[in-house]
Amino acid sequence: MILAGGIGSRMNSPELPKQYMKIDNEPIIIKTVKNFEDFGSFRAGVICCPVDWVEYTKSLLFEYGISSECVFVIPGGKNRNSSVKNGCRFFTENFNFTDSDVILTHDAVRPFINKKIIKDNISAVNEFGAANTVMPVYDSIIRSSTGDFFTEHLKRSELFRVQTPQSFRLCELNSLIKSLTEEELEKYTDVASIFADRGYRVKLVEGSDYNIKITTPFDLAVAKSIIENKP
Repeated sequence: MILAGGIGSRMNSPELPKQYMKIDNEPIIIKTVKNFEDFGSFRAGVICCPVDWVEYTKSLLFEYGISSECVFVIPGGKNRNSSVKNGCRFFTENFNFTDSDVILTHDAVRPFINKKIIKDNISAVNEFGAANTVMPVYDSIIRSSTGDFFTEHLKRSELFRVQTPQSFRLCELNSLIKSLTEEELEKYTDVASIFADRGYRVKLVEGSDYNIKITTPFDLAVAKSIIENKP
């Protein structure tokens, strides 16, 4: 499930959402989808995007040779978790699935996802039921209850930066996301947190420094640098 609901507010690009900007002569979202397509083990993919961009997204898939029989485009929701809910509904209504089927949820604007991360997510779900891609925190981290003054120093060895994919058994994700109220769908910033709060064990999977999320002009510059300097 590719989550492509952003509108580019932090990219200062109101006319073109960030996921449709080009790097290396391809839209970011196309690079992301191709990485999953190249992995070769997925039955199907769904892209959850803003309703006004559904047809445009479909046209991009066609233009860049991605099969519409394997990758589908649907309207996302008003927030991240609503989009996940829409994606789960699509899968459960259009495919026969079993308790063992695994679903990976991934940001459209993380185009440097690699095969190892994908494989490790699937393995972690098969063993533990849920997985969250993370990276260690290298900087010292503090907490401020007011935003103005130092409140508490946090233990760096226990802190991680969250990336995606976040991965689950489809049946459990579908059941859990359907049980949430509208307030809960709005409150949580990611699905793995919901699983953890509901008592599930969420296995941490090591991500990559290259698995960046492109949300600002600085991120876009970093992405172009990664491409220009790749081996």
